Amino acid sequence: MKKATRTLALAALLLFPPAVAGAVPAGDHQTPMDRGMAAYTAGDYATALKLWRPLAAQGNPEAQFRIGYLYAMGQGVPRDPELAVTWYRKAAELGHAKAQFNLGIAYLKGRGVEKNPKTAFTWIRRSASQGWAPAQYALGTLYGRGLGAQKDLAKSARWMMEAASQGHAGAEYALAMMYLQGGGVEKNTQKALALLRQAAKRGSLEAIYKLGVLNPARGVKPDSREAIAKIRKAAELGYVQAQYDLGAAYAKGAGGLNKDLAAAARWFKKAADQGLAAAEYDLGWLYEEGGGVKKNEKKAVEWYTKAADKGFARAQYQLGMHYALGRGVEKDANKAFQLVLEAARAGFVEAQYATGVMYDNGNGVQQDYSKAMEWYKKAAANGNATAMFAAGNLYANGYGVAKDFKEAKKWYCKAARLGLPQAKQMLGDNVDVDKVCQ
Repeated sequence: MKKATRTLALAALLLFPPAVAGAVPAGDHQTPMDRGMAAYTAGDYATALKLWRPLAAQGNPEAQFRIGYLYAMGQGVPRDPELAVTWYRKAAELGHAKAQFNLGIAYLKGRGVEKNPKTAFTWIRRSASQGWAPAQYALGTLYGRGLGAQKDLAKSARWMMEAASQGHAGAEYALAMMYLQGGGVEKNTQKALALLRQAAKRGSLEAIYKLGVLNPARGVKPDSREAIAKIRKAAELGYVQAQYDLGAAYAKGAGGLNKDLAAAARWFKKAADQGLAAAEYDLGWLYEEGGGVKKNEKKAVEWYTKAADKGFARAQYQLGMHYALGRGVEKDANKAFQLVLEAARAGFVEAQYATGVMYDNGNGVQQDYSKAMEWYKKAAANGNATAMFAAGNLYANGYGVAKDFKEAKKWYCKAARLGLPQAKQMLGDNVDVDKVCQ
């Protein structure tokens, strides 16, 4: 099974939690605002709202902000994103940094207001300028991704530095990735590692995981014992990518681990339960093959379907084959074709070849030799020798194209050079392929 390719993102975009924080002052001289906070902390949201409403009506931005949060979360009142935005806006316009940030996130995600990255950027920048670390981190991410403003890695790095200087673990991790890649800052592995260690101390699962992937002494080495130990720590803390990687390590017997498909299945299941498509696919594969789990075609189909619904091409192809053959699911040639076609369009080579075969034979779709040739050539361009051979056959028989033995030979030669036995046979038994195809 193939390991999903990792991407080093600048930050976890669109996952910024809304701001709501505040200690409750102790003592007998609490203000109505303080008493409201005490009630909120105790879970008495109705009392908190009752105490904050008069203050909000008087223009108290802190009270307005907190009422907005109650409506955003549905605490003591029905959840109402639009009312939340109304209250956030009142406080934001009075300069409340956390309200500005939450209003920006509402525009970024389209919660209670029409999605508008530019407006989101404006409000988040106002909050960041007041020193609110989550907003600085978010602003760095927006610059890094070019959302709401022109992409600018240097500005992204500057804002990440501002947030990191305040101990924001997400910013420390994102900045570490920038130092590692040389994006917006000069590449510096030592600074990257220092930031990752700091973020890991603050409980960043991404940082703990990444320290497992990076071996400081020898550069990037994902399969060392040291790497597996750190990856295991992140996995046990619930970091989904680490759970998947640990499962893959058990499946391969990497990092000093003995190959253990049962352990691989357990870790894939943990990652799959969190919705990671690659883990859903690999778990489906284990059920199909009976690796580490009891063989169960229906279970395989169940997990392939979850991954396929997320657009995971390999799962779409595999699920298509199950529908084509009626394995673990009722046979459905048309559904099989649609699934395989989706995977082919995503660039999955085996699916490109299979789509050609389906058009060639009229399986689940009207027979069309021209389209079959189109998909064979796409798969061939990606190195699929069987597709090269199939294209040769269409030229040799004049299906969908004018009969052309010279062109057919060219395709047979391509496949023969890659060692395909059928292609060698078409060129003649015991022939010297290099000479024949010269």
